[in-house]
Amino acid sequence: MPLMYVNYPEDTFTQEAIDKLAMQLTNFGEDAEKIPKTPYLFSTTWVYFRPYPKELVFHGGKSGGRNVISLEVNVFEGGLDYAAKKEFYKKATDAIAEATGMPKDKRRPVYILFRDVPDINWGFFGNIIAINDLLVASEDEEPI
Repeated sequence: MPLMYVNYPEDTFTQEAIDKLAMQLTNFGEDAEKIPKTPYLFSTTWVYFRPYPKELVFHGGKSGGRNVISLEVNVFEGGLDYAAKKEFYKKATDAIAEATGMPKDKRRPVYILFRDVPDINWGFFGNIIAINDLLVASEDEEPI
């Protein structure tokens, strides 16, 4: 059930690239958490794309420059181990690079930050939800 935010300068992605990348990130998140792939659980992974005007994106204290993209990934604390995160970093960076047309032989300005959120800090439909609640969800549960 990762909750992800892709932050990027405007005009970085086409709508077609966003659609494809959203599906890829959703799959990568589900794979990393190793939870059952039911339609309901698949629908609990959300990806938000947040463009910013290029002049409001600063790095090195200056606006403009390279299109640096950040991806914030909120997950259940303890839900992903080192290997799962490492694999996610690689897959997500490659997918973002492909979506933007970044050359494969150059360093890719993609920053990924995982936030391991304790169960008590996840609210869902008015209740606290834990990763174990997702593991026992019915296969017939209606997608969101």
